[in-house]
Amino acid sequence: MQVILEHFFPRLETNFNQNQNMYRDNYLIFPEVTEVEISRIFSSSANDKAPGPDGLTTGIIRELYDSNKNLFINIMNTLLCHGYFPTIWKEARVALIPKEGKDLKIVTSYRPICLLSTWGKILDKVITKRLQFELEVNGKFDDCQHGFRRGKSTLSALQVFTDFIKSAKDEKLITLAIAFDISNAFNSIRWKDIMTCLQEDNISEYLLKIIASFLSDRKIVDYDFDILSSMTVGFPRARLWDQFCGCS
Repeated sequence: MQVILEHFFPRLETNFNQNQNMYRDNYLIFPEVTEVEISRIFSSSANDKAPGPDGLTTGIIRELYDSNKNLFINIMNTLLCHGYFPTIWKEARVALIPKEGKDLKIVTSYRPICLLSTWGKILDKVITKRLQFELEVNGKFDDCQHGFRRGKSTLSALQVFTDFIKSAKDEKLITLAIAFDISNAFNSIRWKDIMTCLQEDNISEYLLKIIASFLSDRKIVDYDFDILSSMTVGFPRARLWDQFCGCS
């Protein structure tokens, strides 16, 4: 397990946490989280998905929300106000899924599935929606970017690709398509580069601070094998990470 984790989640840098000192320690100004915002997140989330290390499913967290919505929303607003993403919500439990027909003695024969805290997923979605809004409003998305955008998808990307080929054929031009895949790309992106891109895009200070917190002190835990592995680059796929890769 340790060898597999080292392959899929390499540790390439150790000083990212020091970069958080660039942010002020005072209270941050931001649009507060609303009941409508949280309710929409729950309405788009399945109740029975596998939970993270704390064992709390979306169904359980939804019950807590319904029993005291004001308290739940206040927790989210307090975290955004201080730019703090709780460390316990950043622990991922990894399940290894063997690939069919592969030699299980080889690390690449497994597909790691990272199970994260439902609490963290909710805050993750709050941040993601707000980051996406700022990038769209500020025109920071390239026209070629279709992933993780409202009104865009793989279908719209294929349509653009098809239209280009048809147009080229009408003009009797030769078309050439090149496709490439970067091995372990998601888990090798440096956190400092992500923060630099967001700063260049003039993202709001409160989002910068909580994203810096989101990226720091991440760990992979496996209690069965007594493993606690720190992460210093990349991330076990979450909505916010998908957004990073889409905008950067």
